[in-house]
Amino acid sequence: MTMTPYLGTVAILLYLVSTAIVWQQLRCQHPTRRMLFIITSILAVCTHSAFLYSKLVFDYGVYLGFFPMASLITGTGAAIVTFAGMYRRLEWISALVFPLSALSILPLLGLPAAETNQLMALGLGGHVALSVLAVATFTIAAAQALLLLFQHKQLKRGHIEGALASFPPMQTMEVLLFELLWATFFALSAAIITGFLYVDDFFGQHVAHKTILTIAAWALLVILLSGRYLFGWRALRAIRLTLAGFGVLVLAFFGTQFVLQYILIR
Repeated sequence: MTMTPYLGTVAILLYLVSTAIVWQQLRCQHPTRRMLFIITSILAVCTHSAFLYSKLVFDYGVYLGFFPMASLITGTGAAIVTFAGMYRRLEWISALVFPLSALSILPLLGLPAAETNQLMALGLGGHVALSVLAVATFTIAAAQALLLLFQHKQLKRGHIEGALASFPPMQTMEVLLFELLWATFFALSAAIITGFLYVDDFFGQHVAHKTILTIAAWALLVILLSGRYLFGWRALRAIRLTLAGFGVLVLAFFGTQFVLQYILIR
């Protein structure tokens, strides 16, 4: 028996430990265990990476089905939050991203070995990497938007309480949201451009719906960022468009993949 299942189990446990540390810090509003959090987070991301590599990468290709892609995206999001968090406090986003990363590993533990005809050529690595980076960054932006929404609703009631009281001011949270959206825009633009280089037949390769929805998500990003620059859009409008764009992109990547893999079985 290989070590792969053990790596996945250890990664799940480390993610859960990191999440527990985050919630403890948020409740007491004092980062008493920040170094422990950084160590467990790095270990979780590294173990998750080793698990995905041993499970999905073969000499003759890469397996990127529905559940593997989900785990790859959440793992990338966890890595971004972990390493960016060394320079900027992002623990509140970890509290949402880390549980998703742990959850995404579970289906892979019992996933059978991929067949040769299910593998993707290694030459597509650049496009896949950009796509994963775009979706992962958008996932973090969506998590930030949700936290900003909760913060906004509490502020409308007159005060912010509980774990949200330890978050930065809304203006700081909003600035971080748009920084994440700009990063998503550049990664998604690059993914779309490289995608066109590898597509010869949109309908024959079953990527027409995915391409259309991805461009729709990109267009929503353009509208939001333009509105921010030209008209100073803030708060609820930015939150709604962020979540709408993220929903469209998730549908593009996972909705079409689910239909092809589990309904049409292609």
